[in-house]
Amino acid sequence: MEVVVREVRVPSGKNWRLTDRDVELLTWIGRWYGVTSAQVTREFMKRGVHPSAQVTYRRLRGLVAMGFVDTAQLAGRRSRVFWLTRSGMELANVPGSPGAPNIKEYHHDLAVIDLAHHIVERRPDDKLVTEREIRARDTPNQYESHEPTWSVTTGVNEKGRRYPDLVAVDSQSRAWAHELERTRKPRPRLIRNMLLYVNAEHISFAVYWAFPELLKNVEQAAEEANKTSVELARGKKIAVRVWNPEEQGTR
Repeated sequence: MEVVVREVRVPSGKNWRLTDRDVELLTWIGRWYGVTSAQVTREFMKRGVHPSAQVTYRRLRGLVAMGFVDTAQLAGRRSRVFWLTRSGMELANVPGSPGAPNIKEYHHDLAVIDLAHHIVERRPDDKLVTEREIRARDTPNQYESHEPTWSVTTGVNEKGRRYPDLVAVDSQSRAWAHELERTRKPRPRLIRNMLLYVNAEHISFAVYWAFPELLKNVEQAAEEANKTSVELARGKKIAVRVWNPEEQGTR
């Protein structure tokens, strides 16, 4: 049974009933840079709620009308993308600053949500931390630069950070960084990024999920990074997995 949290009057004059389920929905959306209606439906089906696609979309549009969510149909996507406004973040007590999805990164960011769903299905007892949550906790400010919790230092300066796409913490408190490789990177750049995880004592392993056409390049980079890791007596810290978007989610 849903509990009504408050009634909200929108500019059109209609009253909307904000429920505890809506607050739960806002809290989940706030973990990401933007989500689709289909991703929301899948998330709440996983939680034992079985909303239809039509019900989910209607509820999201209601949250847009109440001013807690913003939306746009971004270039290159048929589905609309939804994200929290400042009011939505304040209501759901989500840290950080509000902002629209990054046009250059939103295909990648939406695919990371599918990857997170896949990881949770495989390892439901792990604690999952998103990039947005990592940035809210680990980004240095102009006054101080504390030791990173989930990010890794780049070595550029004391405040340089690299933020994983996801971090999963297992039952033994080991942190697994997860990176989704959707676009081709030069191999030396990949190796440099992987070595950041090799040198980070608070990251136990890093898993690189590569789209099929990028798999060979990522595997070769991982082989070089692991060679260095073994020489440093840290074992093989880099693993590579294939990510097939046709089977597992967003491209």
